[in-house]
Amino acid sequence: MAPVCCVVPAAGRSLRMGNWKPLLFFEGSTIIQTVVRVALAACARVILVAGYRGQELSALFGAEPRVTLVTNPDWEMGMFSSIQRGAGSVDTDRFFVVLGDKPFIRPDVYAFLLQAPPADAVFPVFEGERGHPVLLSRAARDAVLAADPKAASMPRILSSFTVAELPWKDDSILRDIDTPEQYAALGSLS
Repeated sequence: MAPVCCVVPAAGRSLRMGNWKPLLFFEGSTIIQTVVRVALAACARVILVAGYRGQELSALFGAEPRVTLVTNPDWEMGMFSSIQRGAGSVDTDRFFVVLGDKPFIRPDVYAFLLQAPPADAVFPVFEGERGHPVLLSRAARDAVLAADPKAASMPRILSSFTVAELPWKDDSILRDIDTPEQYAALGSLS
C-alpha cells in the first residue's frame, strides 16, 4: 500500500479550554504527542501545523525526522487556514487530516480507512456522526489549496466530491478535549 501523510492542525490558542491543549498531560505524555505518535504508527509522515506557541511544538518534535513542522502565520483565521497550510506540504496521493485535540483515536482506525473503496473523502462514522481522521484524495487536496481561506470550509469543499462513510465501532473517532470539564472528566488519564 502506498504511503500516506497526515496533516495535524495544532495552531490555535485553545480559548475554550483556558490552557493550551497540545501540552496538557494525557496518558503519560501530552495530547499532541499522543496524536502525533498514533498518526506515525499508521502514516509515513506527520505534517504538524503550528501557529500560537509554535516554538514549543518545534522543541517537542524538532528531532523527529518523520514530523515536518509547518508554521501557519494566519492561524487566527481558523482551522481551515491550518489545514490548507499543511496540505501544501503533502507529497502523497492520499493523506489524512486529524485534529490536534483528538488523542483517543488509535492506529487501527487509520488502517481501516486505508482499506476503503476509492473516494475523495473517507470518514469513519459512529452512530451517524462523522469523525476523524479523514482520508482525502489528491483532488480534494487541490481544492483545499485553491480555496479562499477566508471563505472556505472543509464541509463546503468536500460537498462537491465523492464521500465514503465507514461505520466505526466506538466513539473514539468523535471524542476531543475542548473544555476544562471534558479534561477533568478524564480522571486518571489527566
